[in-house]
Amino acid sequence: MVEGHDDKNVLDDLLKGTSEAVSSHTLDKLITKVDELKESGKNLENRSVAKKAYGLDIGTSRIVSIKHDDPSGAQAADQLNAFIAVSETKFLRDMLVKNRMAYTKIKDEIAVLGYDAQQFANIFNSEIRRPMKKGLITPLEIYAMPVMKEIINMVLPRPEGVTDLCFSVPAPEAGYAADLLVFHEGMLRQHLVGLGYKAKSITEGMAVVLSELANDNFTGIGISMGAGMCNVCLSFLSVPVMVFSISKGGDDIDASVARVSNETVNRVRVIKEESLDFTRTPKSNLENALIIYYEDLIMSLLTSLTDVFSRADKMPRFNQAIPMVLAGGTCLPNGFKVKFEQLLKGAKMPIAISSVRLARDPLKTTAMGALVSASV
Repeated sequence: MVEGHDDKNVLDDLLKGTSEAVSSHTLDKLITKVDELKESGKNLENRSVAKKAYGLDIGTSRIVSIKHDDPSGAQAADQLNAFIAVSETKFLRDMLVKNRMAYTKIKDEIAVLGYDAQQFANIFNSEIRRPMKKGLITPLEIYAMPVMKEIINMVLPRPEGVTDLCFSVPAPEAGYAADLLVFHEGMLRQHLVGLGYKAKSITEGMAVVLSELANDNFTGIGISMGAGMCNVCLSFLSVPVMVFSISKGGDDIDASVARVSNETVNRVRVIKEESLDFTRTPKSNLENALIIYYEDLIMSLLTSLTDVFSRADKMPRFNQAIPMVLAGGTCLPNGFKVKFEQLLKGAKMPIAISSVRLARDPLKTTAMGALVSASV
């Protein structure tokens, strides 16, 4: 197995190959790593349990876990990464218990958690609060870490014995310092290790590559389009050649549409996730606004892709066009892939794209890629 700390050495040798031949030793290391990752994925698909492992996608909108620790195969659990804090009363506490709603007590307030928070918000026409913003723990939310720990615990039990876990983190935003990312990853790792896991991290874009590009020898572009941001990974033979993100995602669409339609963000989000369809004429001003802001997000992503790839000092030589895979909740509306392909045609990408694919299960792709990494 090629250990994580060897990746940079392999990548350095690989990038030298843009001007000179790649050494046989480097190719052997790459091929070994590709074979091991493929075997890991096959074991998961064939329910051949090699060891206990978990993949955990910690996203701005949802937290998703996938486990593989028994012959029944991979099993997923998810929760909305959100809460509502209200003053504690006996009536409220009794109501939450009676309706089996998830909550925790923080100071003198009760925080209703996950999907139950969204239901609570819809009943009282209020907005949910988010522990994360733009892919990272938000320092402006005083309840961020206590709430996230509880939500993670809802989808991730304490391990029995040594259990490997890989969790997702965003890539650094192109052109910006990564100090908040260091804090974000450190806080999550600390909690997961405290639960008893042997934890490591993976960027969201790379997780998409591991989940979806095994048949392409893990060569291509993986994109996770989430609520807080879009994460990108350009991979060659499982080596992340380039990883970056843009701090724009589904939440930006929701907020913009809510402003121009005079609707709550929650209602916009529900309509976007349940009824938006790019293949039909918009039925309302709200749907029309959703399409406008979706196009703006896609164009922002494509502009960033073109700019970052064009400015790269060194790039591997691709002998043929490479695939691009889209994952994440922002990709869910019907006809999204067609809309993306239409806008891609107008972009001046410096890399030839052979195909644009939607991930098999966009909401679980990142967690599955993390599981593949944890299972190696």
